[in-house]
Amino acid sequence: MTKQEAFDFLNKLKNVFDIVRLVNVNLAIQYAFNKDGELVEKPYECYAVWNKDRRCENCISVKALSNKCRMTKYEFVDNEVFHVISMYVEVDGLPYALEMVNKTDDETLFGAYGKDVFSKTITAYTKKLYTDSLTGAFNRTYYEEQVKALKNVHAAAIFDCDDFKAINDTYGHNAGDLALKTIVNAAFSSVRSTDTLVRFGGDEFIIIFNDIPKEIFKEKLQLIKDKVSASSIEEYPQIKLSVSIGGVYSSEGIEDILREADEMLYKAKEEKNRVCVKVI
Repeated sequence: MTKQEAFDFLNKLKNVFDIVRLVNVNLAIQYAFNKDGELVEKPYECYAVWNKDRRCENCISVKALSNKCRMTKYEFVDNEVFHVISMYVEVDGLPYALEMVNKTDDETLFGAYGKDVFSKTITAYTKKLYTDSLTGAFNRTYYEEQVKALKNVHAAAIFDCDDFKAINDTYGHNAGDLALKTIVNAAFSSVRSTDTLVRFGGDEFIIIFNDIPKEIFKEKLQLIKDKVSASSIEEYPQIKLSVSIGGVYSSEGIEDILREADEMLYKAKEEKNRVCVKVI
């Protein structure tokens, strides 16, 4: 649709929905039309409307944009329930997610248990859907649905546990599980809440860094490596943990960055307990 058509369409939708906005999910920016009919950026990230300080875990606009489709979900703010619809649109040839939001007061929907139980049920479902049950990191499904389509990622890393198979073979899978938990806890303590830690598969993890300076990137990866080396497993004090990390800082897409990071990981594992970083 043209900009004028979008302007007219959004104004009509405002008669039906509490919130109507266009969102660039790659940059977490929301837009509105000014009095002259021009699209202008709002001065805060799209997720601020939900009183959040980072991207929503279940961002349906990412899925709507990447699949060019329509998605729905429920969102919760201060014990209030909102129904969110997101659909793919193009305005003057540029892609956006059109979000339409209404506050929900339907007691039939909440049933006999009320808003609180409804909210906790939906939140628990999202957590179960996107969280690795062993380590607490995000899982591969989260990467595929929420991260893979993002365009504004400039830094990412892949790391895995050195000699993980030997730990499993020598001490058993319980030791292996505890090793992964310990490593992830060390990684969590080193990254920011805006960064994304994903268990990619087995003992392999990825970290997506949000808006991190180049000079800090390698220091952060080195910190993770050092914290893992300083960690221990109480039940198996004889196990010495270490990780190898491959990182890439680049303006390429996330899949290209991770492909390069995997090559850096391969180099790091030649010596083990090492960080290899590439800036493109």
